Amino acid sequence: MTPDDIAHWQNWVGKPEWREEVLHGPDVMRFAEALQWDVEALGWPPLGHLALFLPPPGPRGPDGHPVRGGFFPPVSLPRRMFAGATCRFHRPLIAGAPAMQKRVLTSLTPKQGKTGALLLGEVRIEIWQDGEVALEEAQTIVWRDDSPPVPLPVPAPHAPNADAMFTPTPLQLFLFSAATANGHRIHYDRAYASEEEGYPGLVVHGPLVAAQLLGLWERRHGPAKAFEFRAAAPLFAGQPVALKASEDGLQALRCDGTVAMTAAAG
Repeated sequence: MTPDDIAHWQNWVGKPEWREEVLHGPDVMRFAEALQWDVEALGWPPLGHLALFLPPPGPRGPDGHPVRGGFFPPVSLPRRMFAGATCRFHRPLIAGAPAMQKRVLTSLTPKQGKTGALLLGEVRIEIWQDGEVALEEAQTIVWRDDSPPVPLPVPAPHAPNADAMFTPTPLQLFLFSAATANGHRIHYDRAYASEEEGYPGLVVHGPLVAAQLLGLWERRHGPAKAFEFRAAAPLFAGQPVALKASEDGLQALRCDGTVAMTAAAG
């Protein structure tokens, strides 16, 4: 990643992409199934908009993501991850009705992390319905170098105190990948995850964990108006995740006690 590379990639910044579609209710139902969320009892699933405006069919790279050079620049760093997001929910989305999505890459910022070079991309998304902004989201995408293999977390002797627990399974990861058209192979191809990206197992999607945290909050308080989350450490299929809610916010803890995600809702 050279200064010339970064200057070239900046050409992708600030170019809005507009898409229109009729919001498909069954897509949201499949997303709810992946979360094990009871739509009849609880309504629209947390972060259900992630099942909408899915990437159109097209070529995929070796990691399963869409080939770079379309919406995202052809970044040379090999690894890409969804690091966090901030959402504002202004009005409920209506399934079966048309809507518009505006998406724009607003910035690219090179950084130096513990494992090497990083590139942070900020993506702003708006979903419009009936002439009004229904939802705003700011996503943080990170591209990074290869890093040393990650060991499988060793469970702590005693389970952490939690308000809820869930153990993501390979099937749940598959269903979530399908519901969100996420082709990243670390979520369903264990051989690729370990041999190519150095993980000890299938990696749990950050937005899947975030949706569980938001669901914990919404079961108590009803639909949120705002939500934000930041991933801090990877989680793996087959290992329990503790969800905690307090006045200081929301947390997802790995089985070894490491804070894997922080979040806040209101």
